[in-house]
Amino acid sequence: MPELRIAVVGAGILGRRYARVLHELEGAALAGVTSRTFERAQEVASAWGAPAYASVHELLHELPCDAVAVATPDHLHTDVVLAALRHGRHVLVEKPLATRAHEATAMVREARERGLVLQVNYSQRWVTEYAWIKQHIDDGVIGRPVLATSSKQDTSYVPTRMIAWAADTSPIFFMSSHDLDLVAWFFGARATRVVAHEQRGVLEARGIAVHDAVDALVRYDNGASASFHSSWIHPETWPTIVTERMTIIGERGVIHYEGRERRVSCFNDQGGENVSFTGPQTATEVEGRLEGGFRSSLAEFCRCVRSGEEPATSAARTLHVTETQLAIVASAAGDGVPTPVG
Repeated sequence: MPELRIAVVGAGILGRRYARVLHELEGAALAGVTSRTFERAQEVASAWGAPAYASVHELLHELPCDAVAVATPDHLHTDVVLAALRHGRHVLVEKPLATRAHEATAMVREARERGLVLQVNYSQRWVTEYAWIKQHIDDGVIGRPVLATSSKQDTSYVPTRMIAWAADTSPIFFMSSHDLDLVAWFFGARATRVVAHEQRGVLEARGIAVHDAVDALVRYDNGASASFHSSWIHPETWPTIVTERMTIIGERGVIHYEGRERRVSCFNDQGGENVSFTGPQTATEVEGRLEGGFRSSLAEFCRCVRSGEEPATSAARTLHVTETQLAIVASAAGDGVPTPVG
């Protein structure tokens, strides 16, 4: 089967990961790289034997390719995605799809009208422990899920030094995208209403105009509800850059996940078990190549491009996640005003 030639837009942390995985992935090839900084594009492209381009315009006009992977900052997805779609390329875009409602709907509409694949890289669905949790929920081990809690906490290294555009996003976009997608997936439901509050001051004192934390209560169309906490002001001395945990409570049981230990506890009225996971997670180096959920998500994108099937995490199917994020940000800005989703 001919290789799918896929270009990468963005040469930051995730752009570099895309380039490497595409170089290593069976049935795919890294076609080229572009970035806002040409020198960074050259660096990433040359590492994996691909050409670099000075702009998205140049890449789309001069490079024969089947698809584009978009790994630009959160707030800069839209122009690149629309340009790629209008040039007949399928697109895999990093989460979040967008940080503005009209941009998200424009991308979904463009892909639908052109009959092209537009997939959001919700790669955590392919991580072993989350797939395990989903299977146990679907098997009825804890009964119908009715409540969930999600907590994501980063150190201040992330908004102050890891990314230069923290003021243009939010921890709800940058950190909680995966959990919002996962909880809706676990519930088999869509959010209908949110109430959210923000905490400000710590990062603003350091010249970064963004909230320190957001807490949101989300109601779903099946009657379930979930709370989401995301903050990024832990001191840099904290043992890990990211701390995460999640609990799913069902009508007759509970599943709890500790991300740092990769440990899942599952208990119902018949008993329970504690399971520790090892092996590849999101992007783990194994015998010289990256394995895990990220690679599996890219493989799924390639499969859907070839088959014409709509991906499980297509922009259309997961638009409700972006709509939930936008409602959370709006509610928080309004000091907790109840906000409908969509």
